[in-house]
Amino acid sequence: HPYSIFAVMAIHAPPPPIPMQVPTALSPPSTEAAPMEGVTSGREFPAHKVALYELLLRQLQDDGFESEVQSLTSQLHLAPNSRVEKDALLDVYAKSLKWAFGDEPQGDWQPVHCNPVPALGPQEKVLNLEGVASKLNCAQTPEPGKKAPEVRLLYTAAHKQHCRSVAFSTDGRFCATGCTDGSIKILDCARMRVCAASTEGPVGRMRVTEEELMKPIVRTLQDHVQSVSCLAFHPMNPTLFSGSLDKAVKIFDLTRPPGHKKAFSVLQDVYPVRSLCIHPCGDFLYVGTANQVIRTYDLQTLNCFTAFSQEQHHTGGINDIRCTSDGKVFASASSDGAVKLWDATSNRVLNTMSKAHSGSSVSSVRWSRGLRYLLTSGQDCRIRVWDVRMGREVFCMGFGPRQCEFSSAVFVHGEKYIASANSNARLSDVSLYDATTGSPVFMKLGMHAVSVHALDASPVDRTLMTGCDDEKARYFSIEDR
Repeated sequence: HPYSIFAVMAIHAPPPPIPMQVPTALSPPSTEAAPMEGVTSGREFPAHKVALYELLLRQLQDDGFESEVQSLTSQLHLAPNSRVEKDALLDVYAKSLKWAFGDEPQGDWQPVHCNPVPALGPQEKVLNLEGVASKLNCAQTPEPGKKAPEVRLLYTAAHKQHCRSVAFSTDGRFCATGCTDGSIKILDCARMRVCAASTEGPVGRMRVTEEELMKPIVRTLQDHVQSVSCLAFHPMNPTLFSGSLDKAVKIFDLTRPPGHKKAFSVLQDVYPVRSLCIHPCGDFLYVGTANQVIRTYDLQTLNCFTAFSQEQHHTGGINDIRCTSDGKVFASASSDGAVKLWDATSNRVLNTMSKAHSGSSVSSVRWSRGLRYLLTSGQDCRIRVWDVRMGREVFCMGFGPRQCEFSSAVFVHGEKYIASANSNARLSDVSLYDATTGSPVFMKLGMHAVSVHALDASPVDRTLMTGCDDEKARYFSIEDR
């Protein structure tokens, strides 16, 4: 028992020779204070240790160990510190434990205040975690009587090799999927829903022809020689950007006839491309590679820019980049374990979470609709939600081993849920969590037999696209019962 040592001390400690007065622990005295005599026989204790004992007595009292507190009080002639908050010692210990595992305090946090675009509607519900206490534990109990949502598989697109990247267009009309053979498929979301409806309902058919199954695939692109690692639609123009392990960013014009499979422009790099993000204004492209420097391309001139200060760069490869909807700030996740928030105008770092996932590589990052919260996933197999106004972790989600090769997480269903996936072979599926409590809704959806590498949620409805190593991309809907 964690308190057994104090019970033993209370029983076996010899009585003090003379009771004495000691200072209270409203605030720990200086460590240079003169040693205090005789809390126990033959020993001298400095004032700050006496203050610690008073906090220990208060913690025991808070936890209901009244008999132990009375015994220790009579032996030590000390009283529990009544001037601090409940569980004050536990809070101090929790912070010390977290810092000991690499999450050092970062100093002053510069609050991040952004305005979502488009502006929030009067009836629009977004993620609001006001009053939710920061917790180190991952699990919370689900609300009793609350029904889990219904997850329906609407469409499956087959690839020739592993599907490693997916992305929705800004208007939610299209979804792109990338494969390890360098091919890209563009799917029409409305046609995928129609295809699902044709096999359901009272007039639904049990079989759908191969031609009908191919209708949602509006075009196939083929211009990479290695795996497609990331995809991004231009926010205004019918243009698709793709990044690959072949160290190139390809730019495709989606207005060309479907027979045109090649890109009309190429941005060549010297490192494998891992992440793409287009600024909401549509004029700039952020590129993350296996190198520690984030590239910013002017899409009018194709000139490349980087941050001026060398000290502000990451020290590892860039795994993900995401910009706020108002274009003021962008976040970067790196294999060095850090998450950085950048001023998109000056290209300077605003804040740094140096070891956001206890030192593990950070795989993905997402902004909430209201731009108050940041969702990150790392190779510690955990998902964390951060309040960017204060720079604190709201809660952590996840289960199973604390190590994986890759992971990803996205908000779904209007930020009501969080979907996540990682390389854990025992899971090999997508997990669903309640975004307001962090409690698991589905440990496994039961739709994937092997690892899911890519996740993305539609920005306009309650659908989700996954890319899996079974050579398939799957389109799901998540609806309340």
